[in-house]
Amino acid sequence: MSAAPRRAPCPPARLARRRASPQRDASRRAAVVRRTGDDEPTQTAGVVRRAFAVDLGGATPAAVSLAFPLDADAVCFELTRPLGVVFEQRLRGVQTEIFVDEVVPGGAAALAGVERGDVLRLCTAVFEVSAPVDVTTWLNPPAKRKVKAYYECDAKPFDKVMDALASHGVQIDTPNGKEDVKVVGLVLQRARA
Repeated sequence: MSAAPRRAPCPPARLARRRASPQRDASRRAAVVRRTGDDEPTQTAGVVRRAFAVDLGGATPAAVSLAFPLDADAVCFELTRPLGVVFEQRLRGVQTEIFVDEVVPGGAAALAGVERGDVLRLCTAVFEVSAPVDVTTWLNPPAKRKVKAYYECDAKPFDKVMDALASHGVQIDTPNGKEDVKVVGLVLQRARA
């Protein structure tokens, strides 16, 4: 039984236009997601591991490593919302992958260089976590807080990945109070020409 591809605009994209330039916004901040290091060999022929640093707002970026085919590039993007991209899910072998089906002309994705066919491998997200638990927890249960995180998209359900992308609409908790997440970080896999 073959399932039809699933398709959704990247939440919360309503194809609205942004007044400020995404490129100008990107030049004023540090990289949210960036490639680090060299390709590391794996046990699988034709596959390497590529390392990335994801800025989650702490002193040290989170280190993430993903497997990539040798014939594909890893491309990092920082996009303002709305992203201006439509993702779709397809079956590739026995795994599903989420890929860019449409790029909205003039949108943040188009201005940044996202291309149709790019495969979504990782995105930033906002997660709700509990504060650390200690012996006084029974007196004062820990509050939940919303924090920046990253979400590896490989073989994940389409709805979960779209939820991770949509989570950027939620404010995060910081020592200085609530703060909007202005940028979405993406790692895309792009086939070499």
